[in-house]
Amino acid sequence: MESTHAPAHATLDTDVIDALDRTVARASRSELYRERLAGVRVRSARDLEALRLTTRDDLGRAGPHGTRAAALAEVCHYGESSGTTGKSNSTWLTEGDFARDAEAIRARHPDVFAPGKILLNRFPFMAAPAHIMQLVAQRGGGVAIPAGNINWDVPFPRALDLAQTTGAHVLAGLPIEPIVLAEIARSRGIDPIADFAFEAFFLGGAPLPLAMQRRMARTWGVRVIELYGSTETMLLGTSCAHGTLHLEEGLAYCEILEEASDVPAAAGADGRLVVTTLAVEGSPLVRFDTGDLVRPTPPCACGDPRRGIVVLGRGADAAQIAGRRVHPFELVDAAAAAADALDSAIFFIVLLPDRVLVRIEALAPAGEAHGAFVAALPGVPVEIEVVEPGMLLDVELLARSPKVYKPVVLADWRRPGRRILTVGEGMIEWPHPTMAEGRRWLSRTLRTLRRRRELLRGLR
Repeated sequence: MESTHAPAHATLDTDVIDALDRTVARASRSELYRERLAGVRVRSARDLEALRLTTRDDLGRAGPHGTRAAALAEVCHYGESSGTTGKSNSTWLTEGDFARDAEAIRARHPDVFAPGKILLNRFPFMAAPAHIMQLVAQRGGGVAIPAGNINWDVPFPRALDLAQTTGAHVLAGLPIEPIVLAEIARSRGIDPIADFAFEAFFLGGAPLPLAMQRRMARTWGVRVIELYGSTETMLLGTSCAHGTLHLEEGLAYCEILEEASDVPAAAGADGRLVVTTLAVEGSPLVRFDTGDLVRPTPPCACGDPRRGIVVLGRGADAAQIAGRRVHPFELVDAAAAAADALDSAIFFIVLLPDRVLVRIEALAPAGEAHGAFVAALPGVPVEIEVVEPGMLLDVELLARSPKVYKPVVLADWRRPGRRILTVGEGMIEWPHPTMAEGRRWLSRTLRTLRRRRELLRGLR
């Protein structure tokens, strides 16, 4: 097996060196890198490794225009990260930035994205993947339905209707999407397999452990493809037919460093993913520390020589439980397995000081779920709480929500922040008016009701 990362001072192919050198040259035009990269050339791996890492704090301090290395006349898109893990970061992208990602996706999955395939695009349109999906279709990869899920125009029930009436073949979006749509379908007496034409799900933006993928595949009768990337880096990889997430090394040069230091991790060991973008013109990044911990995988049976990884989650989000360090990916995977043991896909994880609480919507007792969780994470104390359907995910409410977040299924109550208990709370926050605002709202509502009655009397 080849090394899972470029060891210190490795000899790199000439084309890789040239691509890195071009990225450094482009990046030096931005305010972020103007002084840091002044006069820097990359002629070897040693030259790259001599450069200090770029952190998320660096991006935040740079401000909205700080990462922009292209003239505004060359830029077609501005975006911001979700801010889920801290302050939002800005990115500027050119038409070419989108085109390269779209072509890479089509090339990797020609059977999924092909002429005549109908694509229900549920990625939020503030995020780049939504626009990449549109471009995939525009370049011959199918027929796109722009139906971003964080808006009022296409709430979840309407998205389900669109999928059914159009005969959509591909669903692209966040991993929560198929779970929510399946619950709405069941509430309407619709069979997710028999009554839809879905063939594949293209999902990214949150952990997608194998237990969740297997459940979705069975529920919908589809192939599940994992998408990995970020607002800052754009596309980093997708999974193959064998389920391995392969890095797109033509788009990004990836290093895996030790979690607690800036030296390369040992071959096959977990480590921090550090990315130098090779195919981003608008906001190129050099040695960007994503904060993601990744685990290299063995050579894939698909025969693809590109490196495979499992994304474990942000290192800062790992939890110490019963003397063991557990990553978000592992918690979600174990909880998904527990829910699946009860024939459910709806669960929510709460980290408490002395245990992991997994709440599952189900009709069966918790016994089998406990065993499934322990099998996935032995030695981790867990409490399984079974609640009735609708307690964790109110599918009716999702049709009329005022503020929708990037969904989460895990809350760490040992840290400051929102102490949520349900999937719904993790997606929606109803506004909390002050007393004065409440009185004004009530007054307006009552006046409107009186006026409506007056008009109705006039119609009689």
